[in-house]
Amino acid sequence: MTETPNKAEGGLAYSDNISIAWRKVDHELDQKHLALVNASNEEFLRAVSVIGDAGGQKEGQEASSGIVAQEVARLDLKVNLLLDLVGTLIYHQLDIPDTSPVRVSAAGVAWKGDVPEPGATVYLELYIQRGLPKPLCCYGEAVSTAEDFARGTAKVKFTGLTGAAKSWLEKLIFRHHRREVAYKRSAADA
Repeated sequence: MTETPNKAEGGLAYSDNISIAWRKVDHELDQKHLALVNASNEEFLRAVSVIGDAGGQKEGQEASSGIVAQEVARLDLKVNLLLDLVGTLIYHQLDIPDTSPVRVSAAGVAWKGDVPEPGATVYLELYIQRGLPKPLCCYGEAVSTAEDFARGTAKVKFTGLTGAAKSWLEKLIFRHHRREVAYKRSAADA
């Protein structure tokens, strides 16, 4: 993964240790199936966005009373704990791959390890949200060079990702990037 840490060919990107699975596709991708995959991805990415935004007030919003705000925060913590526990239980029941360093952008994904040969069409499952045992599922084309493949590095460009799903993915990537910048600033101030 040779690009700079937060920029990739497709714009802003983030790197994290996540689970990724892929399999080669030997059939033509039809528009009807891609539309179903995109609708599922859009729904999933919206849910991830809601989960990621939960727990804090937006700037400029004020709670109507301190007691109500404290109660909402307490309930939010309980729901998050419950989601974490259920997610952990489900992770142990499913055959989810081990995590590895992966870089995700709105244009595609890159990783090292078990990789498809250049030019292959693949079906990807990206477990991009910790605690959620549901992956982002999409198709892509391996655009790795022969040298990348020999080094065990994959670069896959998404195929058929619609505007709405891509927009939600860009929001998720930006949120990860923003958190990474905030963490680096707080670590530098410490």
